[in-house]
Formats: sequence, structure tokens, C-alpha cells
Amino acid sequence: MRERQEPIVTARRLAALACLPLTFACQGIRNHDTLGAEVRDSAGVRIVENHRPRWDMPWRASGEPTVTIGRVGGDRDYDLYQVTGALRLAGGTVVVANSGTLELRFYDRTGTHLRSVGGRGGGPGEFQSLEWIARFTADSILALDVLGHRVSVFDSAGRYGRSVRLEPSPDIPAPRAVGFFADGSFLATHGAYVLGGELPVRSERTEEGLFRYTAEGRTAALTGSFLGRERDIVVIQRPNGEASVERWPRILGRATAYAAAGYRYYVADNDTYEIKVFSMDPPKLTMLIRKDHEHLAATNADVRTVQDSLLESRSGPARRMMAISFEHRPPPTTTLPAYAPHIRIDSDYSLWVMEYSRPGDPRVNWSVFSDDGVFLAPADTPPGVRILDIGTDYVLGLRQDEDGVEYVQMFRLMKGI
Repeated sequence: MRERQEPIVTARRLAALACLPLTFACQGIRNHDTLGAEVRDSAGVRIVENHRPRWDMPWRASGEPTVTIGRVGGDRDYDLYQVTGALRLAGGTVVVANSGTLELRFYDRTGTHLRSVGGRGGGPGEFQSLEWIARFTADSILALDVLGHRVSVFDSAGRYGRSVRLEPSPDIPAPRAVGFFADGSFLATHGAYVLGGELPVRSERTEEGLFRYTAEGRTAALTGSFLGRERDIVVIQRPNGEASVERWPRILGRATAYAAAGYRYYVADNDTYEIKVFSMDPPKLTMLIRKDHEHLAATNADVRTVQDSLLESRSGPARRMMAISFEHRPPPTTTLPAYAPHIRIDSDYSLWVMEYSRPGDPRVNWSVFSDDGVFLAPADTPPGVRILDIGTDYVLGLRQDEDGVEYVQMFRLMKGI
């Protein structure tokens, strides 16, 4: 089958390149030092070694939101609970996946509620769970229902279109979509943790398969196997004398994040600062994006900060079991991951990689790479805001106040200002 790839030079990038001779007519100031990135080809794989950003000044989000959705008390349509996603559509409408009520909620560009669709159930347009939404062609919305093993499609007005069932198989008993392609097919993963006959206390990363489902929900192909989240295997003696084998995410451990856009997918294993880019059909490695990086040493203070945060998030028996697990876990890692296990593809097909901050550091920093792998600029987003959607001139995210009340907020994205 003929290889098909997302064009490297998009219309937006051509427009940007047209601005280069007129530096002051374009937004911000750019650094055109060709040594900022070294590009070479190795057996058909584009390798981009990034040393410094193309833009002289970082990108940043506005200090105050331009739109805030959510409030305490009053109209339930503004009471957000367990938000799992949010998108801004082309006309300015904001769609919020409110999994606490299993609804898609639609708000206008000022944050005024328009309508809610969905709800709990197994019928057309209903959900058993609501864990992920994505923008699709012509402003359609994809909504992932993991428990129902399906993805439902809605139009920009919230009208239900169809559902695609992600058929389980012996290899993928619980498929989880992690991205979608331009032809309507899905990228899905399922990790299985398998222990051997002996159970020594240790840390491990087992492989997880990455699959492509057709637009009709059938498994099309295994696109590869990659290392999953690093976990600690802990053996704890219970009061009744029985041994309990438990698996806990490793503190400051490594993990792999995935994304898909156009006819590409991205695999980001944060053990090193490298992101692999693959073509969809056939699944083939086409680019390696790298950035100069030195691993920071992990300190005892870093470990204690994470432990304290984990304990604060639990209560009762769950808190006690976690505290006991800390006493039996393997020695902590000696270095921090290269970056956080969070990547995003914005509306210009640029890749956003969240940098790893020391535990307790409220700052949220990103590195933004063009669709051809060049480091464009560092970017800052507001502390305490989990970014859900990124456009050309905005970021959309979720914030929780000290009482746990959730707000979806939009911020203006300023490039090089």
C-alpha cells in the first residue's frame, strides 16, 4: 500500500515563511540561525537535532482568562464536575465533556450555556463513561466511551450522528482510543502487565501494543509495541499473614504518551528527549525529534513531595495502604524524566511537549515543535491549568480551585510578545 503522509509544508507555514523578509510586519522576532536545528536523513528517517528555538522570545498565555465557564451554585448547566475534555470549535463554541453527568455541554464564545446532550445510558448518543473528546472533520466531535467500547460522533450543534464500536479482541480486551486520523480511523492502546513465577520487589516497564482501528471499529493493524508506564512491584504482608502483590505507578517514573493527527502518530517515551513520528499507512517511522537535554538529579525532597501529595489525595484505608507501600518500594529513581508524559498537537499541527517540573513547582512550561520537527519556541501556560485544547491564538484548559470546584478557561496565546 502506498505510503501517505501529512504534508510538511502547510498553508499556514507557507504564510509564515512569507513573513520572513519582513520581520517587523510579523508577530514577534524570530531567530533564523540555521545551527538552531541540525537535520539529517538516515535510511529514510528524518532526524532533527534541536539546539535552540527558532523564535527569540517565548510564547505565553495571557495572565487572565478571556472566557471562564463554571460557577458555584445556581444553574446546574454551569456546575462542572469531572471534566475530561474541552474543545473550541471553528465558530467559537466551546464543548465540554462533563463526565460527572455524562454530558457534552455547549457554550457560546462568551461562556453562555447553549445546550447539553448525552446522559447516562446505552442508547444512541448516550454514554456509560465519557473519558475523551476530540475535534474531527467539519467541526464534528468524537466522544470516547471506554465502558461502552465505542466512539460516538456529534456535529457542531450537538446532534448525534453515529457510533463506532471498538471491538475487543484477545489481544485488546479493553481498547482505549488515544487519537484519531484524518480518514476516521483510531489509534488505540491496551497494556497488559504480566508477572513471572517469582515476585521480587522491583520496578518494571512492560510493553503495550498500539493498534489502529478502522472508522468502522475493526482492528486494522498492530502499529507497534512500546514500553508502558513504569511501575513498582511491591509485596506486602497483611495482618492475616497472607502476602499481597501490588503494582503502583513508580514515583518520578518513566511513561509513554501518544497522539495522532492527520496521517501521523506520535510516540513520546520520556526516558530520553526524543519523540518518534510514524506514518499511519503503512505504520513506518518517518521522523525523530530530539532536543538538547540533561537529566536533572532526583532528590530525596522530590520524592517526599510526591509522596505527600499522593497521601493528601487519599483518605482512610486507601491512604494507609499507600503509606505502607512507600516502605516496601524499590529504591527511587536517581534522575527525573526528560519531559512530562503529556503531548498535544495544536490546530497548526505543531507538537507541544510539556517539560518536566520539579515536584511542587507550579510553573507549566512547554516546548513547541513545528510539523517538520524544528523547535519553534518555549511556551508558558498558567499554573494550575491542565491544557485540553490549543489553537493558533488560544489555549483552553481546566482549573480547580482550593474547594475542588472546576472551571474551563480560555486564554489568549501570545507568540513572541
